[in-house]
Amino acid sequence: MKHFATSNPIQVIVSDEITHQMSSGVGASWHSILHPPVSHGGSAFGGAPPVTPQHEKLWLSLEKQAAWLGLKFIRAEMDWRQWQPDHGRFTWDSPEMIILERILSWAQRHGSDVMLQCMWLNVEWLAFPEYRHDPALTQVSAPANLDKFAEGWVTLLRELIKNRGYTCIRWINLVNEPNFYWWLIPPDTGAIQDRARQTRYLAKALRKVRAAVQAAKLPIKIMGPDFTDLPMIAKLSTEPWWPYVDDVDFHSYCSCFDWEDPRTLPAVGAYQIGDRLAQTLVKHRAETTAAGKGLFLTEFGTQTYGYKADDPAPGTFKASLKDAELLIRALNLGIDGLNHWSFANRGDQDGQWQFVDTWNRQWKHWLDEAAPHHDSYYVLGLATRHIPYRAKVIATEVLGSELYGCQRVWAAAVRSPKDASLTVLIVNDAEQIWNTWLNLPGLNKAIAKLTSTAGAAPAAMLRYETVSVQDQRAELTLPPFSLTLLTDTPIATDSPGRW
Repeated sequence: MKHFATSNPIQVIVSDEITHQMSSGVGASWHSILHPPVSHGGSAFGGAPPVTPQHEKLWLSLEKQAAWLGLKFIRAEMDWRQWQPDHGRFTWDSPEMIILERILSWAQRHGSDVMLQCMWLNVEWLAFPEYRHDPALTQVSAPANLDKFAEGWVTLLRELIKNRGYTCIRWINLVNEPNFYWWLIPPDTGAIQDRARQTRYLAKALRKVRAAVQAAKLPIKIMGPDFTDLPMIAKLSTEPWWPYVDDVDFHSYCSCFDWEDPRTLPAVGAYQIGDRLAQTLVKHRAETTAAGKGLFLTEFGTQTYGYKADDPAPGTFKASLKDAELLIRALNLGIDGLNHWSFANRGDQDGQWQFVDTWNRQWKHWLDEAAPHHDSYYVLGLATRHIPYRAKVIATEVLGSELYGCQRVWAAAVRSPKDASLTVLIVNDAEQIWNTWLNLPGLNKAIAKLTSTAGAAPAAMLRYETVSVQDQRAELTLPPFSLTLLTDTPIATDSPGRW
């Protein structure tokens, strides 16, 4: 076997020990909200066009891209106005409900899980009276009547699951980021909020909805609290919402590489991945496991390098590589599902987060066909494409990649519960080449490799190279600042991702 010229190559050691099996998969947020809200709503609208003959070509290409990316976990986003704009009046055929059905139909056909996410209410009749004079405050009001709120959820779920057969819906989530902006209770103004009171009221809402869903015998789990940004909570079981959620979820946006100084970055509250994961996912995983609850990142992306208006920063190679590293490290910590923000947003509201482009940002209209958004599609998208549904995570260790006291190579390995196929993800976040030994127990055949590097052409990043394996060991060269993906079961370039 050929040996490296360097005397001390690093090692990536994949064991045969299964440390965790995900209860879902990796996917992306898919918005059904068509019309922009008056208040701040990020870019959670307008990424998907109306379901009309005019846009059928775009829809078909959008669905094909979702399949290519292998989106196993869909956070289907909606707001209350699209299906119950007035008390007692339900609109199952509104343009936005038709978009939601198109998303659900895709997930049902492909065997993907759906978390139905209410982003905000945006209806006067359910808002607190103090907010009804102001459309911006109406949008972000918490529900004034929790009984009507619970009844509304049950009505919606009966229609979608019982009447329309969308068994792909596994979870509901009552509100987006209630610890940020979208859960105001008088006298909150948005600028001034009582977080403790909001959290107690969220717990009451969760209790009401949970009881109503159980009484209706609906096969749904409750996910929550949907807090951002990986908040450091001393003990989850002391939180008011804890007894009323089946699975726990958080968002992550402001992480940076461990070698970066968060104080020098544009995002307020930026933090190093390792520091924050050690203070959150490590102990949260232990606590949720002991209680029989799952742990999810239901939004993750990168605001760290900029995200205003049509800023390209969230979808750049650097941001996408950092997201891939966050994915790898979360897998190794036992995460049950991850959801990237987002699959198809407009990209001209709070940055270009999208996996695919559907919107002409210059002329403000929908494209004829969805197209890959470079670089997120060819970095993080390659990971979602290859990580199987309910992946079995294998214990993996990296030895020898420290620079100035900081680890610079991160790896995770997973097996498919369907066919035992192996996928290994390796991020090199250093501007340095690493000669590498990859140990693969039980593997004595060639393995296929994809490599993503900044500025590489898509064709190059989608072309598998063959890596020989001898005595369960392979030699690799990790390019500077790169994602390397290895699999013993390559996927044809024009085929859907692995499920």
